Amino acid sequence: MNRLISRFAICLLLLCIGIGAKAANVITISSTEGAPGDEVTVSIGMENTDAISSLQVSIPLDENLTLIENSGQLDSRCGSHALTVGVKDGVLNIFVYSLSMTAITGNSGEVANFKLKLGSQPTTIALTPSKTVLTNTAGQTVDASANSGEVTIRCPKAQYSTMEIDFGEVPIRSSYERTVTVQNVGNADLTITGLLFSDVNVFSSTTNLPLIVEPGASRELNITYASVERGIISKTLKVECNSISKLNTIALKAQPFAVNELHMQPASGISDEEVTVRMTMNNMDAISGYQVEFDLPTQFEYVDGSFALSSRKQDHVGMATLNDNKLRIIAYSATDKPLTGDDGEIGSFKVKLVGRYGTMLTPTKTVLSATINNKVENVVSAVYGGNITISSPQISCNSSLGFGAVSVTEACEQTFTIRNYGNAPLTISRVTFDSEVLSVKEALPLIVPSWGNTTVTVVYSSVEQKAFEATMNIYSNDPDQRLKTVAVSGSRFAPNYLTFTTPEIYGVDNLRIEVAANTYDAISALQFDVVYPSDQYNPFDGDYSLEPRATGMTVTARQMNDNTLRFFCYYLGGNNIAAGSGKLMTLKLSPKSTVPAGNYGISISNIKMGTAEMADKYAGTNMVSNFTVKDVLPGDVNGDGAVDTQDAIQIVRYYLGKNPTGFNASVADVNSDGNIDTQDAIQIIRTYLNK
Repeated sequence: MNRLISRFAICLLLLCIGIGAKAANVITISSTEGAPGDEVTVSIGMENTDAISSLQVSIPLDENLTLIENSGQLDSRCGSHALTVGVKDGVLNIFVYSLSMTAITGNSGEVANFKLKLGSQPTTIALTPSKTVLTNTAGQTVDASANSGEVTIRCPKAQYSTMEIDFGEVPIRSSYERTVTVQNVGNADLTITGLLFSDVNVFSSTTNLPLIVEPGASRELNITYASVERGIISKTLKVECNSISKLNTIALKAQPFAVNELHMQPASGISDEEVTVRMTMNNMDAISGYQVEFDLPTQFEYVDGSFALSSRKQDHVGMATLNDNKLRIIAYSATDKPLTGDDGEIGSFKVKLVGRYGTMLTPTKTVLSATINNKVENVVSAVYGGNITISSPQISCNSSLGFGAVSVTEACEQTFTIRNYGNAPLTISRVTFDSEVLSVKEALPLIVPSWGNTTVTVVYSSVEQKAFEATMNIYSNDPDQRLKTVAVSGSRFAPNYLTFTTPEIYGVDNLRIEVAANTYDAISALQFDVVYPSDQYNPFDGDYSLEPRATGMTVTARQMNDNTLRFFCYYLGGNNIAAGSGKLMTLKLSPKSTVPAGNYGISISNIKMGTAEMADKYAGTNMVSNFTVKDVLPGDVNGDGAVDTQDAIQIVRYYLGKNPTGFNASVADVNSDGNIDTQDAIQIIRTYLNK
């Protein structure tokens, strides 16, 4: 026996370290397939040119493959050989040997085979030798190559996108759908033959069965949940299929609840007005009472006693209380009767709108009471606030109103525009003044439409000659500007005016300044400065003439500078220029020589009109008076612009001492002999007759 073991060891040593000649020797591992748990046969084939007496093949073995003990068998090519098949450290080792170094017969065909049991996972496993050793009959190792085989475990395997479907919190009396994706991660067709729900009353599927899922493909399973009553649902769905995986049960969860919702309905109104806020409820449970609380925003003021139950009440009573701006509304039935219906208004109350901007009105606490399983519970499922919109006017106007200077002979009125830039009508309820002599004409209140305007007429009734200032107070329903103040100013004056005119003249004529007055008061003194063309006219030498309105007035002048005269006109006997209008006097300045024809002017400033009380009542401004100096026509003694027989007659009358009116002696000496006589008249006639 010991000798046999020694010879076996020598053969093994020769297989491992022997040196042989090169030849074509190929080991082939066969391929096979089967279902999980099947036992399959794998053969070892050999094509050889050398005389092979023994072989060793080592194959790493996948965990899904298990060697069947004592399953190894030799083929007929190995009639005098021995076979050892075993697994060590995860490697399958196959030994075919002959202690007598006898050659394996033939050159082609199976040498040995063994059996493997297939695991449960769909896969294809390569049988790739990690070591191949062939020994010839001389005990030498010869060249060898190997062809790998493979083992395929064929089966479907279902893999689900989720193993739990949670429908979450859902209202009852409705249906909800979810889908689960099933993927076949196996290598054979997956066949789903049934969907078994643990509660077929609420769960179902519309998926058509049987459902074939090819390897690598995916399909969706439809799951419908029809909620019936509130509670916690925990059920299962078992997928009946040919999947190798046993994990085919999906958990089904849901928390169905009854929908009992309170809604605050939106409302809108105008600032300072009242609006009705309505509460509605849609409910699945029989609601016997409710409690709703609000922290009222500053934009809303609860109207005391305005809460009212709706027509959904039976024997219900309700009340509303306000404490520290917290509004609490309670409604209940002493006999526990439910509110009728399942949708609609359950109550309302009124609020007064304050300010310009609205806001959401949302309860801070809501209780909807219902008897569930003989126990009163708060079954509210949701609360929704309502937006309360406030439309408001917005007043806009100037902050001041100026009348300017208004004559006491005229009505002192001024218009004032008030605009509304808001989205609600503006009501002007009052307009007051801190002065009794100011008022508005229009009847109040005034309504100004949104984005419109209106005009009021402000009247100052006093005729007292003075400046005035006051404040106008405009009261409106603008929530931000209940009172708008406007500064009012102006003055009243007496219409006392002076006018100055300078008639057209010839260059040899005196410059005549005609002074007229339009007066409201009795004027006892005048003062004014005249700036005149001093290069053409001499200073004033007292030459003036008074009109009847100024009888008794004294006129003096002071030369202020080369071209400015200051005139003083006054009464010594207490008389005055009576109120009225008309010419007062004519002032005269003599020409220094013949003034060249052209346009000239005088300016008048520093004008004062004094009353007996020494008050200056002049209401006008400085002024300029322009005049024209015409060319002188020799012989045109009457100044009508023509030399004719009328001028000759005037010269004769002048010669006879008749002193004709408007006679211009400076142009009468026609023949330039130094005398004005009949010869000048004859000369004019001869010229007129073209002689």
